[in-house]
Amino acid sequence: MPRKLVVVLTICSTICIASAANAACIDLKQKDPLSFQGILNYRIFPGPPNYEDVRKGDTPEPTYILKLHEPICATGDESVDPNTKFDRIQIFPESDKAAQALWRDLRGFIGQRVLVAGTGAFGRQTGHHHAHLMLPIVSISAAFDPTKSHGTSMTTVQGFYLALSAGNGEEAAKFVVPEKRSSGPLSAIAISNFYSNLVEPLTLIDVAPTRADEYRVRYTYVAPARGRCDGEALVRTTKVGGLNLIESIKAIGGC
Repeated sequence: MPRKLVVVLTICSTICIASAANAACIDLKQKDPLSFQGILNYRIFPGPPNYEDVRKGDTPEPTYILKLHEPICATGDESVDPNTKFDRIQIFPESDKAAQALWRDLRGFIGQRVLVAGTGAFGRQTGHHHAHLMLPIVSISAAFDPTKSHGTSMTTVQGFYLALSAGNGEEAAKFVVPEKRSSGPLSAIAISNFYSNLVEPLTLIDVAPTRADEYRVRYTYVAPARGRCDGEALVRTTKVGGLNLIESIKAIGGC
């Protein structure tokens, strides 16, 4: 085989392998929210002046680290090597407005498998960064186990809020008792008018049972003029004709 052809094939092989690897990596240039599941850990790292050991006089830097089940790679940031896989992400609240609630949630989820979502991820840049990837988060919740809702009215609540996420009032109203579908805030028209015009669509964070046929729901969205809503609601269900349907929704926090 001619030497030039060998060189060309070698270069092509290298490029193709790198391209295939990069194609499977997370693109940090994208604007869409990123979400990850993993075990939430809490560690105190040594900071200035020497970044060696808190017990030797370095400033303690408390840090939340998400340990992923499988290593990942990332592209789109010069601080991240796309050829290096990592399984740890440093997470922290995205903004001061949401910080208090998120810090509280972070403390409560230590040692548990969680789902986090955030935007603006970037690579490690300073000694204060203690993982390959930094992720400002907007939400954290217990990782969802779909089997927990099987055979319960929780599936109705989940279906309703997923329809809200799509801004589809007609689909959402199917999960509501018949007498509240034609008019009022749970009608198809009212739901579509509000949820289809959000700046950021509703994201369902968590659904947790509080007692028989009642669930605590947490969600977030951004509405025109009103800004971000980090909301909570109590949703009561009832059985109608053998179907679990939503009877009432009572806002209990946020907005």
